[in-house]
Amino acid sequence: MTQGEKRLLIIDNDPSSVDEIKQFLERNGGHFIFNSAESSLHALDAIYSNPPDIILINQSLEGETWKDLCKRIKGDTIFGYLPIVLILQPVKHDREIDWEDVPADDYLQKPLDPNELRTRISLNLERTARVRDINPLTRLPGNYTIIKEIQERIDSGSLFAIGYVDLDNFKSYNDRYGFLRGDEVIKMTARLVTNSVRKVHTADAFVGHIGGDDFVFVIPPDRLDDICHEVIRNFDLIVGDFYDEGDRMRGYIDSVNRKGQKEQFPIVPISIAVVTNEYRPIKHIGEASSLAAEVKNRVKSMQGSSYVKDLRGSKSKVTSNL
Repeated sequence: MTQGEKRLLIIDNDPSSVDEIKQFLERNGGHFIFNSAESSLHALDAIYSNPPDIILINQSLEGETWKDLCKRIKGDTIFGYLPIVLILQPVKHDREIDWEDVPADDYLQKPLDPNELRTRISLNLERTARVRDINPLTRLPGNYTIIKEIQERIDSGSLFAIGYVDLDNFKSYNDRYGFLRGDEVIKMTARLVTNSVRKVHTADAFVGHIGGDDFVFVIPPDRLDDICHEVIRNFDLIVGDFYDEGDRMRGYIDSVNRKGQKEQFPIVPISIAVVTNEYRPIKHIGEASSLAAEVKNRVKSMQGSSYVKDLRGSKSKVTSNL
């Protein structure tokens, strides 16, 4: 399977109907790998052996088989996320179907319209990708959307700055206070970064959650310093509230480092590593990530909350930090 191709499973006991769908989708150079099944049993085998990206189920399957199949797929703990599009018969069954009892994502009415078929499939694929990509803790977009957003800016040739945000020594905080309190710090950080970036008031601004205590934001370069300063200032003002009073007054917690040795860890600081295409071209997302990894090493060597901007390629070789 090449990049961009999607696996489509058609569950239909009428071969001519399957061929019609294939022809409609191939007519304008659609990028699909087709698989078909004539019954519920064959459909489940096909899903488990070669998972599709989207499923089309014809309502003409015997009796209530189509309805039971929808429930079976959506109830599966692994494949329940797969989008299901029902192909309804010419009679307006949509008025008779109890959609609360049929966990389908969309439907099409026969006779099929080629343009509508392609549009509905594309819409459901994109919607499923967005929904699966949402971080359940912060509700921010995840890695799929992050990669897409950054690559779009690279391809457009526009100027941008990417800020990679993470919390230093956050493991020690989780070890001391537990994951539930750690999650509260992560949610606070997400709100703080989002609110700071939102002030840019531009459609080019974006915030995503890579995972754990790692975030990313993309903004126009001319707003970078203001946003980094605001994120750091507000984080340092708030983070102490997430510590017990004694630890907050001391300014550190006693915990164990990754080598199993006891160590005193200061109040968690926030670090921002910034890469930009202002001074040197960035041709792909991998290059941005590689540059960010180098900058992260430098910013994490600093004490307290800080940010570092990669200025290589400019006349100045000195990075900026708070």
